[in-house]
Amino acid sequence: MGIKKVAIKVNNPRIFRDLVQELRKNGLVPTVDAGDLTVSDFDKNADIFIQGEDEIKTTIMYLQCLKLGKRKFDELLIGIDTNSPKLTIVVVGDGMIIDSLEVWIDEIEDIIEEIISKYPYKRIYIGIGTGNKYGEVVYKLLSIRFPFAKKVNESRTSLRNPYVDIKDKDVRAAYMIALRSTKC
Repeated sequence: MGIKKVAIKVNNPRIFRDLVQELRKNGLVPTVDAGDLTVSDFDKNADIFIQGEDEIKTTIMYLQCLKLGKRKFDELLIGIDTNSPKLTIVVVGDGMIIDSLEVWIDEIEDIIEEIISKYPYKRIYIGIGTGNKYGEVVYKLLSIRFPFAKKVNESRTSLRNPYVDIKDKDVRAAYMIALRSTKC
């Protein structure tokens, strides 16, 4: 069920604007006429019923899955690069980077919880680069709340690679850590 056009039928102008921006950013075509799916904030019989601005990201991720012909990502990988107190997180859904962000160590648990609740998935892996003191602290914090979090050897993750064309070295390292988190 690949989708291209999404009909937006909302009363809230802020939700309308944000939905249009996010849909365009994610390669979907917003329309007010008929579309493959309908998003509404007043019609509970719509394909996707949205109640507030905080549900926009979740709706966009669900639409991204539907665009790929799925209801959920088969694998959701989260990679955390820990080279400074400002951590880089990359979220990979079925091989594509769907989100990347920078957070402070004290925010990491809440951000990971938010990511897990935002994206639909079948299997999830969390990889934490533990080649330094920040990595060990982050691993200890996250392994209590998320027992499936894994230590990942982060050696050579930020080096240039002909197979990974990502310019930002921290994002590239977090991406490689996410990929390595699937190993046993």
